Amino acid sequence: QIPGQELQQWQRVKTAATEVLVQQGAALSHHHGVGTMHRPWMQAYLGPQAANMLHALKRSLDPRAIMNPAKLLPEEKLATAVPAAYGSFSHKTRAANLERMANESFDLVVIGGGITGAGIARDAALRGLKVALLEKGDFASGTSSKSSKMIHGGLRYLKQLDLKLVKESLHEREILLHLAPHLIHATPYLIPSYKGRLEKIEYHIGMIGYDLLASSKSIAHYQTLSPEQVTEQEPNLKKQGLRGGFIYYDCLVNDARLTLATIKSAAEQGAVVANYVECVGMMMEDHRIRGVQFRDVLGDRRGTLNAQVVVNATGPWTDRILGLAGAGDPLLRPTKGIHIVVLREKLPVRHIVVLSTHDERMIFVVPLGEFTYIGTTDTDYDGPLDEVFAERAEVQYLLENVNACFENLALDAADVISTWAGLRPLVKEEGSPSSISRDYEIVFDDKGLVTIAGGKLTTYRSMAKTLLDETLQRFADRFSKPASACRTDTVPLYGGEIADFAKYVDGETRGWGPLWELPKAALQRLIQNYGTDYHKVLALALENRAWLQPLVPGCRVLKGEVLYAVAQEMAMTVEDFMARRTDLQHFDTSRGLAAVDEVAELMAQLLGWTDAEKNRQLEIYRRKVAKMMAFQSEPEAESGENPGKQPTFPAKTKAC
Repeated sequence: QIPGQELQQWQRVKTAATEVLVQQGAALSHHHGVGTMHRPWMQAYLGPQAANMLHALKRSLDPRAIMNPAKLLPEEKLATAVPAAYGSFSHKTRAANLERMANESFDLVVIGGGITGAGIARDAALRGLKVALLEKGDFASGTSSKSSKMIHGGLRYLKQLDLKLVKESLHEREILLHLAPHLIHATPYLIPSYKGRLEKIEYHIGMIGYDLLASSKSIAHYQTLSPEQVTEQEPNLKKQGLRGGFIYYDCLVNDARLTLATIKSAAEQGAVVANYVECVGMMMEDHRIRGVQFRDVLGDRRGTLNAQVVVNATGPWTDRILGLAGAGDPLLRPTKGIHIVVLREKLPVRHIVVLSTHDERMIFVVPLGEFTYIGTTDTDYDGPLDEVFAERAEVQYLLENVNACFENLALDAADVISTWAGLRPLVKEEGSPSSISRDYEIVFDDKGLVTIAGGKLTTYRSMAKTLLDETLQRFADRFSKPASACRTDTVPLYGGEIADFAKYVDGETRGWGPLWELPKAALQRLIQNYGTDYHKVLALALENRAWLQPLVPGCRVLKGEVLYAVAQEMAMTVEDFMARRTDLQHFDTSRGLAAVDEVAELMAQLLGWTDAEKNRQLEIYRRKVAKMMAFQSEPEAESGENPGKQPTFPAKTKAC
C-alpha cells in the first residue's frame, strides 16, 4: 500500500483481475466489468425521476467512474466479455452436460435433436422424468429446418380424406399459436381456381370442412373470391381461365427456432441436452438395452450413458439406429423435398399462393420480407442422408410450374438466390411419394427401445404426448417414481410467455426502440426471433453498444446475436449461426457470405478458436453454400425429361 495512491492501486488490481476473467472466458457480474449504461433500464423500470436521482448520486460518489469497471478495459478486450447470466446454454453447458451424461443415470435418453426429439424431451422433463437428449449434428440440422415453414392443418390431406390427421393438425395449430406466439403467425393463403365449376365446388366443400374441423377462435374463416377479386388481391396471377378463388388462414413458423425453443424449454425443466454427440451403439445387458454409447463429434471423446428407456427420434436416420439395436426391419421410405428462394421483386405476391402443378400436386409461393420462396417437390430418395441438396431438374420443376401460373413470368435458375433440401421420414408404404400418409408410427421393442417414425412438424407435440403416455404405461416398472400428466399444451415455450403478441410488440417497440436508437422493424425482428428473451440481446449494449451494430453495413442481423447464439443457444459452428440461429444462409442476397468473416471472427473470440479452426469453419460454410447452389452449373433438363428419380413435368400439360 502506497499512501495517497490507494485508489490507483485498487484500480490497477481490479483492472488486472477483470482482464484475467475476460481472457478465461468467465461470466462477468456488474462488479467485474459490466454496466457502463444502466440508465435506460432504470428509466424504463423506475421512471425518469428516480433514474436521474440515482445517476446523480452515483456521479457524486464516484466522479471518475472507478466503481464501474467496464471503464477499466479497452473496448476491444471487453468486446468478448460474456456478462453474468450469459452462459446458461453455451459451449460450457454442453461440456458440463457431457460429463453428466457419462456419470449419471437417466430415466429416458432421446436420440435426435430435431423437433420430434425436442418435443419428447420437453414433455418428459415436464412430467418429472430425468431425461437426456443427444444430437449428432446441430439441433434442427436435419428435416426440422428444411420444411415449408408452416404450421397447418394440411388442405391436401383433406383432399385425401385423412380427416383424423387434419383434425389433429388443426387442434395442434391452435395450441402452438399460444405456446410460441413470437414464432408462429397466422397468415392468409390464396388458392386460385382455374379448372372449372367442379374444382371450385370441391374447394368450397374443402374450405367448409377445414373451418369446421378447426373450430378456431384465433384464425379467421375462409372467404370466397370472384375472378376479379382474385386479380385485385394478386394482380400477377394468370387471368386466362381464372374461375375465382379462396382465401383461408394457416400459419408460418420459423422451424429451426421453434425446435431450439423446444430444446431450451426442455433444458429449463432439467433435461440434459447436447448437440454434436452421436449415438454409436447400444449398451446391452441380459438382452435388455441399458443405455447408449456416444461419441463427442467435436472432441472425439467417447462415453456411455445409462438409461432405462431409449427413444429413437432420429427422423431420416431412424433405420440406422434400429440397426445399431438389432431391432427389426427398416421402417422408412424417405422422400426428398426442395425449396428455392428468389427476390420478392422478381415474384411479388401479397399472400401465400397455393398452386396446382402439372402432376396434380400443390406448391406454395411464400412472401417473406424481401424474398419469396417456392416449394416443395416430393420424390423418393436413396442417396446419402447427410448430403441432401437441390438438383437442377427439381429446381426447374418448381420454376416451370410457377412461371405457368403468373403473367409474363420467366424465372430461371439464375434468379434463384438460395435453396434448401430435406428428407421426410415417412413410414414405408406403397404408392406415389405424395400419396404416402404423413401420419406417424410408434414401435416398441421389448429390449427397451422406442422408435417414432413419420409425422409432421405441426403435430410434434401430440406425437410426443402419445409416445410418452404409451411408454410410461408399457415400461412402468423401469421408472423409479410415477410421472405426472402431460402439461405441454399449457406451458409456453421458451420466450413465448406473451398473452397478446401484437400488443406486446407495440408496447416494447414504443418503449425500447427510442432508448436503444433501434428502428421499429429491427426491434420487431428481435422479438419475433427471441420472444421475451430479446432483452438479453439488448442488454449487451449496457456493456458495449457495438453489440447492437449490424454484422456488416446493410445486414439486418446484429453483432450481439452472435454472442447470444454462442452463450444462450449452444451455437458451436459458423453454420449453426448462419443457417439455424439466423436465416442468413437462405434469406440474404449473398447467402450470408458478406457477413460470414465477421461471424467467424466473433465466434473465434468467444469460443477460443485458433486461426486454423476459424479458417476451417469458414471453408466448411463456403463449401456448403457452393453445394447448395451447384445446380446452377448442372445442364438443364428438357421439359418432360425425367433424369433418374427427379420430378417429371409433362410437356403438353399445364399447371393451374
